[in-house]
Amino acid sequence: MPTYKTKAIILSYMKFKEADKIIRAYSPHFGRISAIAKGARKTKSKFGARLEPFSYCELVLYKGRNLDIITQIEILESFSDIRESLKKLAYVYVIADLILRSGAESDPTNIFPFFLFSLRELQKIDDSLLRQWLITFQLKYIILSGYKPILDKCSLCGKKIEKLTKNAFSFKHGGLLCSDCSIKEETPTILENETIEMLRDLSEKDIKNWNENTYSDLAQKECQEVLENYIYYYLESKLKTIQFLREIEQI
Repeated sequence: MPTYKTKAIILSYMKFKEADKIIRAYSPHFGRISAIAKGARKTKSKFGARLEPFSYCELVLYKGRNLDIITQIEILESFSDIRESLKKLAYVYVIADLILRSGAESDPTNIFPFFLFSLRELQKIDDSLLRQWLITFQLKYIILSGYKPILDKCSLCGKKIEKLTKNAFSFKHGGLLCSDCSIKEETPTILENETIEMLRDLSEKDIKNWNENTYSDLAQKECQEVLENYIYYYLESKLKTIQFLREIEQI
């Protein structure tokens, strides 16, 4: 059977039969991968602890009838510090959930380096930056997937927006509404000026500079809520990991 090699980030695994694991990973060449690691749960398995979630690795696989089979794995970066922090795990599982639900419009050659960079950033930041990290990488993921929120003009009529007395955001139309169009929308989401500035700033900024500015708790809270609902609108399902994150944030 033909074998192939790819770099990948492990997203999750599930137990299979008596000693195996089914691995879900994300690759720069193939996008989402599901593969079986035979004997991975045995005490003396050749895989050891190398199949932990969020490990960046190189896999050698061969084509199976139903699932491809992992024959070798080399860890490139373990990101063990993330797994040792319950809070960081809660945040990164939201991004992993988003990637697992990604559709064909999400090009893995763009998503993979973005995801790897987000893990490297997450590993080195302290807890005070976790919410801003999540907001940034959710927003950048949405943009990479082709759903960039419209923040510089009315998302309904196209009129350029300079400054509004009321910042009305429409999930249906994908962005801000001008004063005239906001009247036509039944229940637009009203956002603070700083929230709009934060969304604009993070949308346009090079991702490498994502934490050069700080924002108020209110702006971050509103950004987080609007992005969660924006993702829900376009995925047509809620991310299950959001509830886990909410519980961890209360600890």
